[in-house]
Amino acid sequence: MNLDIGTTAKRLRWAVWIFWAAIVLAYVFGRLGVETDFLRIRSRVDGSSDGPVMIVADVTILLLSVALYQLSRMLGAIAEGDLFSARVVGAFRAFAFWLLLIALVWIVAPIVGALLAGPGEARHIELTFQLRDVLTVGVALILFLVARLLERARTIDEEMREIV
Repeated sequence: MNLDIGTTAKRLRWAVWIFWAAIVLAYVFGRLGVETDFLRIRSRVDGSSDGPVMIVADVTILLLSVALYQLSRMLGAIAEGDLFSARVVGAFRAFAFWLLLIALVWIVAPIVGALLAGPGEARHIELTFQLRDVLTVGVALILFLVARLLERARTIDEEMREIV
């Protein structure tokens, strides 16, 4: 089956919306502690279900929502036929930026938490990197490179239209 790019972008956009809704609903249900006879959803980070770590998790879900919104904008523009437009490149760059911000929040949050610890709490700064965070930073940086490539493709496309 040979589908055009617009159709594929429309389908992918629907998949992003469904994924986004599922993630947000699961997280909200987990934060609320929703339980049924057959399903129990809890949101926890490292065994903790409250405190500053969960605030960071809340912020992460918010940032992920912004990133997925930007991805949805990009796919919508592609579905409308804009392959190399400034709108596509801008939304793609914004998606990469928000992904990078998510990873940086998880890297910097423990340091900020240690610095803001109350006087009665032990103050130590532990700099740890999880593979997830390092991979997210790497992927976001690669996406910035792809955004530059899209900008270059847009320039070439505009030059070709002037020639014809």
